[in-house]
Amino acid sequence: MTRKIDGLVIFIWVYLVIVLPSLFILYFIKISSPELNAFSNLLKTTPDFPAILISTIALSTIGVCLSLFRRKMSLIDILELLKQEKVYFVALSLFISIILWRFFSVFDTLDYFGLIIIFVFFFFFLPILNGYLNSVDFNKVKLFITPSVKKPALSLIENLLFGLALLLLLHTSVFALDAQIRAYNHRKIILSRYPTITNHEPKIVYYGTKVILTGRRFGWKGNIDANLRHSAGKINIDLWTDTEIIFTIPLHWKEGKIEIWIEKSVEAENSKIKKVKSNKVSLQLISRDNGWDEGDEAYFKQLKKLDKKTLRINGYAPE
Repeated sequence: MTRKIDGLVIFIWVYLVIVLPSLFILYFIKISSPELNAFSNLLKTTPDFPAILISTIALSTIGVCLSLFRRKMSLIDILELLKQEKVYFVALSLFISIILWRFFSVFDTLDYFGLIIIFVFFFFFLPILNGYLNSVDFNKVKLFITPSVKKPALSLIENLLFGLALLLLLHTSVFALDAQIRAYNHRKIILSRYPTITNHEPKIVYYGTKVILTGRRFGWKGNIDANLRHSAGKINIDLWTDTEIIFTIPLHWKEGKIEIWIEKSVEAENSKIKKVKSNKVSLQLISRDNGWDEGDEAYFKQLKKLDKKTLRINGYAPE
């Protein structure tokens, strides 16, 4: 069992120093010179940067943990590094952090704090990775496959097949990860086309009340197939822009809770047109003809919190 663990440590090292750098090179060729027809098929199947980077970090972590378990290396204390080594790792960590933060949007929503997080991670990770990479060399690979002690040819073949199978498994895992990341990113792109209602007011309405919906990606009425709907069907619109919709509560709706959403046609997978729905929002429709009750009380109480535009179009504020 311990020999298998040692083999895992060794062949993870082989994959890290031979295969992953090659994938990095192919990736940068793909994004910088996509017109290279001679390598078009190879470049198309090359994993993207996120998959290669995550695989590098994950495999390095596994290799380090197994090496520590087998006591093939010891953790490197940052404080014990030479001054030149500290400067080197600071510069390299800062360079990688800026690339990831600026060009690949890693933690960019956290602003400069995200950059600091990435920098601190790599400042501690890179020395440990360097220690792992220096703990293995090609002589150890050779000794694992063909040990100095004479063994039957069948044992040598077994060691070689073990190494090849492990490399194939690692390579398959990288491509499987890349496929998952691409599918996730594609899903995000599709979802980014969905309309989203972020606010609506008033939420308690009478017949004839004008309601304002605000959000994003509503589309432009007349240019695309988009409709505002509720359970009874389509809704007539007073104003429609990509970020705002205004409509009037019609007289034929039933009192009570009303759910409203936007339906819009978007381009989905394989350039097919797909009808999608936004999130649903609720209104409470009350009548003016039932005498004064808690519904009317709640309606006028909400006026204190409504936007000036909502008040104005409903006649509660001057033009």
